[in-house]
Amino acid sequence: MRAGNIERVKRQALREAVAENLDTIRGLPPRSLRPARRTLRAFLHRAPLLIIPLMLAGFAYLSSSSVPAVARVKGAAQSLPSQPVQRASVLTPAPALLTDSLETVSASAFPLSVRRVVLDAGHGGTDPGASSTSNVSEKDITLDIEQRLGTMLRKNGFEVVSTRGDDRLIPLRERASLANSSKSDIFVSIHVNSIPQGINHGVETYYLGPTNDPSLTQLAAKENLTSGYALADLRKLLDRVYADVRRDESQRLASVVQHQLFSGLRGVDPGLENWGVKRAPFIVLVATDMPAILAEVGCLSNEREAEMLRSGAYREQIAQALFHGINAYARANDAPQRKGT
Repeated sequence: MRAGNIERVKRQALREAVAENLDTIRGLPPRSLRPARRTLRAFLHRAPLLIIPLMLAGFAYLSSSSVPAVARVKGAAQSLPSQPVQRASVLTPAPALLTDSLETVSASAFPLSVRRVVLDAGHGGTDPGASSTSNVSEKDITLDIEQRLGTMLRKNGFEVVSTRGDDRLIPLRERASLANSSKSDIFVSIHVNSIPQGINHGVETYYLGPTNDPSLTQLAAKENLTSGYALADLRKLLDRVYADVRRDESQRLASVVQHQLFSGLRGVDPGLENWGVKRAPFIVLVATDMPAILAEVGCLSNEREAEMLRSGAYREQIAQALFHGINAYARANDAPQRKGT
């Protein structure tokens, strides 16, 4: 070995010996035992650069696989129908509440007085409604009965709002708008029936609601021809078909009026039939805010009854029957409600 190399080795050995002595004084372990620690320390310094991406990748994998896992759990639960429902069932969404599943509020909880009545004489103007061979039209009969009924109601303390006071056509939309703006309590629409090739005759009263009877759907379509509403209004109108309290009150009003109509007229017309209370989606009933009914007070397709409807005396009896029905309904609402009934 050359002298220069020997000298460098000595100096290196001397430096290492001095360093070892200094480390011993500082309390550090011998350097021969520290290479592994230096490697570990270097790894720990650089580990986050590797661990963090691995963690993110793991979370992404778990998230993507969680939905199939839940599906597998649900599938396994369905394959065992005899097993009781476990806590895993909370993962299934709760069904939305349906309006029909909720208990409705009875109108008897609100015994409100009836003071203002809307009277609606059906048809008018260029819309004559039903007619008979004896040259009498529905629009004239309904207007005359409405005026007679209005007089009776006013004499007995009621306020009366009329949708038409003469022979003119008022669109159904305007009739409903007038009724709603008047803040009236009930709405009574007066009509006369006509049955093609029908020999029977009777009275019937309608309140708002859906029907499965094709003949009633056809009748409603005929009465709704001059509504003034557009297709864009359909959803808003249909939503009101199922307004529970107003529907129930309308049914009660229809029942009382129908009873008075039949019982008041069958004495002078023994052949009169009681066609009862029915539901139908007449626009004039859909669009009003208050309890509303449509009364078919006669049948022009029956020639004998058509002749009776030409008589002022018979129309007076119809008006009286309608008055007794409206008054009975109003008195029932005014009667004190006993607690617990």
